[in-house]
Amino acid sequence: MIQKIINWTNENSGFVSVVLFIATILYGWLSGLFNSIIKKPKLKIRFIDKLSFYSFYKTGNNFYNKELNETYEVHKTGFVVYMSIVNIGNMATSIDKIYMAYYKNKWYPWFKLIKEKVWLAQWHSIDSFRIPIQNEKYIYVTSLRIRSHELDDSNTSFIGVGDSLVGVAYFEQQEAWGNFSPLQNEDKSANIIIKIVDVYGRKYCFKTKLKLVELEKARKYNEHFGNIEYLTREE
Repeated sequence: MIQKIINWTNENSGFVSVVLFIATILYGWLSGLFNSIIKKPKLKIRFIDKLSFYSFYKTGNNFYNKELNETYEVHKTGFVVYMSIVNIGNMATSIDKIYMAYYKNKWYPWFKLIKEKVWLAQWHSIDSFRIPIQNEKYIYVTSLRIRSHELDDSNTSFIGVGDSLVGVAYFEQQEAWGNFSPLQNEDKSANIIIKIVDVYGRKYCFKTKLKLVELEKARKYNEHFGNIEYLTREE
């Protein structure tokens, strides 16, 4: 039976090619038809390096671990991600939440093969981030999803079909100790994952790298960088 099928295929190769060609066209047409009927958003991200970075620093506080009978220096890490988000789907949507994950540092080199992610929710930056330009002037960047200040009436979450949304998302790790700092690459950059959840509950994940900057430089972009936890902490 198999030999008969092989012989028939060889004898009718032209006919089989035509059938496959027609089937390919029909599949493309039907898939395109279904895609046009089924309405759904689809987000695509471009990361903008100009204002995308992270800063790791010691707070000056200490944490005493009773179980280990050791005292550790407390540290914090802040992350800024500047993004252009485009809706290439066929249905409008709005951003509901933005999360970011970094890979937890390891004390021993052989543990670095096991990458453990730490997820952070977007934080309010209190003030807008700004990019310094000449003559002590600045370009102010809108925060995605979150209003930068009480007078901000811009719509920073809605994305229509074919529209783009440009802005910054800020993430701040709470006071930590030990190996809760980001795992660094050889150039001291950190690999991160951005997860956007829209109002329909759809999740979109994108990977990128953030460069490391000193805390002093980070606060030139926003003087409250790294201090949001303290500024919003209840007395």
